[in-house]
Amino acid sequence: MEIVWSVLLINLTFFKIKTLKLSAKKKLTKEEVAQFQSAVSKDYYFQMYYDDLPIWVFLGKVENEGKSDPSEYKYYLFKHLHFEIFYNKDRVIEINARTDPNALVDLSEDKEVEVEFMYSVKWKETNTPFEKRMEKYSHSSSLPHHLEIHWFSIINSCVTVLLVTGFLATILMRVLKNDFVKYAHDEEAADDQEETGWKYIHGDVFRYPKYKSLFAAALGSGTQLFTL
Repeated sequence: MEIVWSVLLINLTFFKIKTLKLSAKKKLTKEEVAQFQSAVSKDYYFQMYYDDLPIWVFLGKVENEGKSDPSEYKYYLFKHLHFEIFYNKDRVIEINARTDPNALVDLSEDKEVEVEFMYSVKWKETNTPFEKRMEKYSHSSSLPHHLEIHWFSIINSCVTVLLVTGFLATILMRVLKNDFVKYAHDEEAADDQEETGWKYIHGDVFRYPKYKSLFAAALGSGTQLFTL
């Protein structure tokens, strides 16, 4: 594809309107057609600059509605670019590029295809000052977005989260239920047994020591560390 784009010649002369201009005429080989098919299916786009302003344009589109077999997909390459440039006096403020949906080249078949790349230019005046021309790019992402929403993936993720949550809740409830039964049984058995060993002093851990205020002051000031 690098060879194809290297022959494109787009001349955007300031304030010169062009209705339709031939950019390049190229005969694509089978290998290049296969490369374009792969690039179009992956939503590839190309990037260019005009007066330090970036432009992004998609290479083509895929028509796969109602078709489950990838071999039946239709691959199309955009061959006409339309540039819309806004200017303020002798300064370029904004530039937009869009493709013509009616100017397409069918790349569905693995054969050589001859393509005529065209472009057109239209200039429009604006009151936006030159100092604010980059605000458009600071308020939005610098990359184009594909507007297709993958509803199947979203629904699949939600269902998976609900199922995993249900499984975890069921396991947790069974574990807690077994623990409650076990602890209740242990308490009943403990009441029937005499207290021996450590059970005699298990309540002393909650007994206040003598001179508790002095003990708290000594711990708070770090006296025990000085003693060590």
